[in-house]
Amino acid sequence: MIRKILFTPTLLALFFATLAGTASAQTQVSPEMRQMAIAVARACRTDLKTYCNGVERGEGRIAACLRQNTEKLSSPCRTALADVAQR
Repeated sequence: MIRKILFTPTLLALFFATLAGTASAQTQVSPEMRQMAIAVARACRTDLKTYCNGVERGEGRIAACLRQNTEKLSSPCRTALADVAQR
């Protein structure tokens, strides 16, 4: 059974800040949160290239792309996102 993945604003902000390699001065990122974001980025790298390659970053467009393709995401990507969402 595929669980629906909920993307919280904080999770997405951390995930995409890590992907970009930068974080806003206003965003406090703990080492644990950074490691979780890195794990998601690694697990979802192929999915991002496959389903969201032409999507411009910003304004939640990549998050929207992942949500639109949730059913198509690889098992490792879905698992990593679900693990982070549970914390």
